[in-house]
Amino acid sequence: MKKIYFLIFFFPLMISAQILEYFPNYQVPYIGGYEAYYKDFHDIIVEKNLEPCSNKDEFYQLKLLINEDKSVSFVKDHNEQNIAKNKCAYTLAREVAKSQKNWNAATVDGVPKAAVATFIIFPADLFENYQDGYLPKFSFPSYGNYKNNGVAEFRKGIVNRIDVRGFDWNDRFNIIAEFIITKEGKIENIVMLKSSSMIEFDKRIVYGIQSTKKMWKSATVNGKPVDYRYRLTLNATTDQE
Repeated sequence: MKKIYFLIFFFPLMISAQILEYFPNYQVPYIGGYEAYYKDFHDIIVEKNLEPCSNKDEFYQLKLLINEDKSVSFVKDHNEQNIAKNKCAYTLAREVAKSQKNWNAATVDGVPKAAVATFIIFPADLFENYQDGYLPKFSFPSYGNYKNNGVAEFRKGIVNRIDVRGFDWNDRFNIIAEFIITKEGKIENIVMLKSSSMIEFDKRIVYGIQSTKKMWKSATVNGKPVDYRYRLTLNATTDQE
């Protein structure tokens, strides 16, 4: 009988040999740093006379792929419900990005690499309330009262809740799920970005994620709770007993 072993990751991984899902430590995706990014963001708002969001609570995590040549591509957001709730912030972030020029490629051992960058977009801070030197004060969601945001405990909880009975694999497989940790600390809008190719097993993954929803403390921007888009990557392999 085969046993299934899970490896669960909550932090960025290398997508391929050519693309990094995060910028290396101490590197920034915009020339001049994040302060320069937000200053340019505000200046473009003023220059183009863009409209503020009527809902001052809108918040969006903009993901961009910054290529080796410093060009950018949008990373598709599969969570349509989250986009609908933050449509103005989503549209604004993408519109401004098209006019921003000072992108900075990541490097590994001195060689430029394509990498995914994430920007916290809280439109209410970027219009008339903007001040030079602005940086959003962001805190990650945390699971329970554990150290390091409870990542290890959440991993254990997910593995313990996944019922693998009745399934058998002959090789490694990979699953990617994304979900929203709401400002109330609940888990909603689970999207399977990469399926196991078995509907029933995907349902068990979703159940394992959903069953933790009451133990989360929400992410915050400038001390204000926000809905946060969270990605879960699960790798598994089987061994013969």
